[in-house]
Amino acid sequence: MVMKMTTIVFEDVIVRAIKLDDLPVLHVFAASQAQTKLPTIIDYHGWTTPTSSELVASYQLVQAGFRVILPTAYLHGSRSDGTDLDRHPERFWEIVGHSVTEFPRLVEALVTSGMSDPEKIGVMGTSMGGITAAGIMATQAQIVAGVSLIGSPEPVAFAKDQVAQIPAELLAQLPADLLTKTYAQIGQFDLSQQVERLAGRPMFFFNGTADTMVPYKYVADFEQRFAGTDALQQTVFKHATGGAHHVPHKMHQAAVAFLQQHIIG
Repeated sequence: MVMKMTTIVFEDVIVRAIKLDDLPVLHVFAASQAQTKLPTIIDYHGWTTPTSSELVASYQLVQAGFRVILPTAYLHGSRSDGTDLDRHPERFWEIVGHSVTEFPRLVEALVTSGMSDPEKIGVMGTSMGGITAAGIMATQAQIVAGVSLIGSPEPVAFAKDQVAQIPAELLAQLPADLLTKTYAQIGQFDLSQQVERLAGRPMFFFNGTADTMVPYKYVADFEQRFAGTDALQQTVFKHATGGAHHVPHKMHQAAVAFLQQHIIG
């Protein structure tokens, strides 16, 4: 079900807050194509950042011919239950898992409504959203192409490194099987553990080599291990030497051009 809530118009682009299958999203599209079945990108925001943080890339995507959907992540924005996420970083992987699981609901709602072409759907994301995008490429075989910006295709390795930084006295308080269960759950959408699921579909990665929030080593390891395989035959790796946790404008442009080339043609 699609519910109209708020509309903002600038030039020919409309940003509308709606719900798709009861999931809150921002819907970004050209006013002149409001009733047209369009190629669609579902674009995920980062940890503790607003859904609207992806509007810069969305505007470029609309100009390239896409309809864009920006989901609000679990426990963020209108989906908050009051949890202070800055004090509860342990919820990070639960939130990513929600996004990966909810993705098919968004697609079904878009296709059923006639807004999106089911054969021309891509995924994109930044930071936590980039991790989500890679996870969706690992679980949703029908998605044509994906973009992961300052994210990681090795979430289990990332999670284990996060745990290694927890003080021993706090780690000892966790249930004995919690970490094992968590790693198993994350492993279900770990692209590096089932790289064959990428199956040669176009994938674009960008990371800064000096990023301390989502370290570059994960995507570098992924590239070293699998570059040249059939699974990664259309995967592109970009990096900014010395770059931190930031996506330069030119990388947004490159990512949009990549999606336009492989989804719209």
